[in-house]
Amino acid sequence: MEMETNDDNTKKRTGDAQEQGESNAKRLKCSIEVEAFCCDVCTKPLRPPIFQCTEGHIFCSSCCNKLPEEKCGFSSGCTGTIARSLGMEHAVQSILVNCCHAEHGCAEKIAYYDNYKHKVLCTHAPCKCPEPGCCFAGRVAELLDHLTTHHKWPSMPFQYWVPFDLRIVEPGSHVLHCWNDDQLYLLSVQPAAEPNGLAVSLVCVQYKSASAGCSVSFSLSARHCSTSTSDDLWPWWHFGWPPKEYICFVPKVSDGPDDAGIMLTINITSVDAADENDDPDDSSYVETDEDDDDSSS
Repeated sequence: MEMETNDDNTKKRTGDAQEQGESNAKRLKCSIEVEAFCCDVCTKPLRPPIFQCTEGHIFCSSCCNKLPEEKCGFSSGCTGTIARSLGMEHAVQSILVNCCHAEHGCAEKIAYYDNYKHKVLCTHAPCKCPEPGCCFAGRVAELLDHLTTHHKWPSMPFQYWVPFDLRIVEPGSHVLHCWNDDQLYLLSVQPAAEPNGLAVSLVCVQYKSASAGCSVSFSLSARHCSTSTSDDLWPWWHFGWPPKEYICFVPKVSDGPDDAGIMLTINITSVDAADENDDPDDSSYVETDEDDDDSSS
């Protein structure tokens, strides 16, 4: 594990810090054994709050809560009492590492204990192709081009909170491209385990900083209508491809020709997009004569 320093080049680093608005504190560049900043019980990276017994054993908050009567008991014979270790907390908070996706454009410095979380959420992470056996990985736009040209996936543009129709003639995969933030969503329609029906799954490609949900409706005839909703959409690699989890099941009916397919009405929502659409200074309302009559009555 690497830690940054400006000990030998203080003037240059101070100038950089002033430009970037960072702290002018001196930093060491050295190698440290990862285990030195991991919980002695679960071996996961330590994060505040951190606890230490009087004999030097270090615990994360989760493991500390499992110890009886605030006694260590980590190793045989250790009866040291446990207290908060502010010094260790300060130490782990000062350890900053480069994002593993720095070569793809991420310039963030992350606390070591948040490294994995950032790795998963980083928008600079290459987007992997979900097709089994395909090793392609690239930016969002590159993945969209790859799926549509190499794998011949049909694509559909959409906007958050705006329902759109998608006709499904046969089982397969579709890529949905959002105009709001260029995010990609993947729709899978596969024969269901249940007889005479289709399982519809909807997943995203990258994690979103805000929650994304969806509703999927289908109408096979006046007698066959249904709507399913999901509050959270997860990246496809949580489930594998094609996903085994599905948002709705479409039964097979014989009210029309088989080649007509099914019509799905999809509405993908996003908290971020909803906030952007909320305009506190919205002046689109125009007073009418009816309003004047109502107010005078």
